Parts: sequence; structure tokens; C-alpha cells
Amino acid sequence: MDGRAVRWKRHNDDRRKRIVDAAIGLIETEGVNVSLQAIGQAAGLSRSVVYRHFADRRELDLAIQADILDGLWAKLFPAMELTGSIRQIISRTVGAYVNWALEHPLLHQVADVDTAPNGTGPLQQGLDRIAERIKELILAAFELTGVEVSEVDKKAVDPLIYGLIGMVFGAVRRWVHVGEGIPDAEHLTSVVTEAVLAMIDTRTKAYGMAIDHDQPLEELLG
Repeated sequence: MDGRAVRWKRHNDDRRKRIVDAAIGLIETEGVNVSLQAIGQAAGLSRSVVYRHFADRRELDLAIQADILDGLWAKLFPAMELTGSIRQIISRTVGAYVNWALEHPLLHQVADVDTAPNGTGPLQQGLDRIAERIKELILAAFELTGVEVSEVDKKAVDPLIYGLIGMVFGAVRRWVHVGEGIPDAEHLTSVVTEAVLAMIDTRTKAYGMAIDHDQPLEELLG
């Protein structure tokens, strides 16, 4: 790619970002149903220029959702670092999500819909990354503790993790939708954290494992 092509690509990328940023700003202030004309005006571009960068409204909506979710994942993934106890990791991760949703309820509404066919959109891609990280941790725990787990039960970890994630997202979704702020973010984080720990206990006890939720993870896995 020559210098002119590089500059043209940078120009197009900058305009795409400008359009997406304008759309997100409008969603935060005006609501989720913003028109293409309003987005163009906020970006300082005509409707026809917007369509030069996005084939249709669906492509623009996917780009908006992907950008919103990038902001959410930037909060969640650092919180999921394997430092501290299991309770601290779960509470930290749930708290990051709850507080992001509290600060950005309208963005949460846009982010929480998988608009791509067959679960291929940015929401499902991010959930897949979260699930994979949790699955790696659980399978490593089985391995390190020497617990006998059948191949069938190892396979069952995958749908169980998605059920666990769905529970957390469903609880926060309902809380944001009701919009009363009751319980407050700290209390909701605590309740959801305890529910996740209870689900983990159910499975670990089935294999004769007793996990101290407050033991540092490096000690537990060591």
C-alpha cells in the first residue's frame, strides 16, 4: 500500500470513528432510537457521506455496538485477572459490569442485543471470550487438584458456564430495565457474587472438592 492509499485509509477510518462516536454520544443523551440524519449532523457529515462508510443502517448499528462493547470489555477483562481469592475475582468482575451498566444504561440496552445472524455479532464474540477464560480456569482446577472428572462432565462445563454468564447478564439487564436503583450497585454486586459462588459450590462438591472462597487463588491452585 503506497503513501496515498495509507492516507486515504486513515481518512476513512477517522470518518468512521467520527460517525460511530457521534452516534454513541446521541444514544447517551437522546435515547437508543437515533436517526441516521441526526448521526450525520452530529458528526458534521451528510447522510450520503455516512452511507459511503457504511453499506446500510445494520452495518452502522453493528459498528456502534462493537464500539460500545469494546468499552465494556475494557472494564471487564482486567477485573477478571486471576489475582486474589475466587470471591474477590467474581466480585470485582460483577462489580465492573454492574457499575458500567449503571453509568451507561442506554449503551447497555444497545450492547445487550445480538443483532448479527447465528450469534456471530460482537456481543456473542465477547461472551465467548469470557466463557473461554472461565472454562480454562475450571479445567485447570480439575487438573491441579487431581479430581477424577469424566470426559462427559468436562464437556458439560461449557453449557454450564454459558448458563452462569447468562444468569449474571440477565440479573443486571432486569435491574437496569427496572431503573429504580434498588438494590444499589454495591448490594446487587454482592447478591450476584454470592449466587455465582453457590453455583460453583454445587459442582465442586459433586466431585468432593471443598473450595475456600477467600483463599488466594495462587494458594488454592498451588
